[in-house]
Amino acid sequence: MHNGLQDEIERSFQQLCVEAGRQGIIGFSPVEVVRLLPAQARYLQQKVKALQRAGSVTAISLGLFYHEHEILAIPAVWRSKTLLGDRWNDYADAYHTVNDALDRVAAVLAHQFGGVAEQATIAGWTGKVKHVTEYFPHCVSHRAFAEAAGLGWQGRHGLVVTPEAGPALRLATVFIPGSVPQRHKELAGCSDCRACLEVCPVLREAGDYREACRRRIRALGLGAEVCGICVRVCWDRLRA
Repeated sequence: MHNGLQDEIERSFQQLCVEAGRQGIIGFSPVEVVRLLPAQARYLQQKVKALQRAGSVTAISLGLFYHEHEILAIPAVWRSKTLLGDRWNDYADAYHTVNDALDRVAAVLAHQFGGVAEQATIAGWTGKVKHVTEYFPHCVSHRAFAEAAGLGWQGRHGLVVTPEAGPALRLATVFIPGSVPQRHKELAGCSDCRACLEVCPVLREAGDYREACRRRIRALGLGAEVCGICVRVCWDRLRA
């Protein structure tokens, strides 16, 4: 594939962002360079099997940003429960809104360019699984593809941090046949910032923080499977 197709995909994406009322970010990477957990790799192999008959497969990494007022609804300090009259659930509502918009965008791009879409998230599983590893055979890591595409870097909280919006975005991935050139950009990284670790005791726990996060999210009981406190402090720090 050539830069003309890359430009066409990017134009389509930007138009879809306008229709969704969100700003967004897009990048490309060869599927084979992305390191996934074994269970996720097996899932992906089945998902793109038909595309691989044409040769190489490109992952299109898509991100849609939260609006500022949605991020400001998240507490800026550690909280173990919601308080009467707070706006934390505004962020939970936005989580659903952004995921739904991403799924629509990914579906359109997959249809336009002969690919397959991976939905933004698997909703409703936090209380159904006994351990976070039970997710892995049913999804890919959007974060891994976003990093490979150069959208951002992995922060200390495990989320992708972008220069444009920090970690205040949701991700999806579309897989298409053929190859698309990558566009590289300079990424600052976290440097000596430890704001997420300072605010969140879960991230400081020994062992797999992802399972600790799952338990924390379930206990919060917000309107979506979210917490967001590390997102808020990271977002604040990048704008300080």
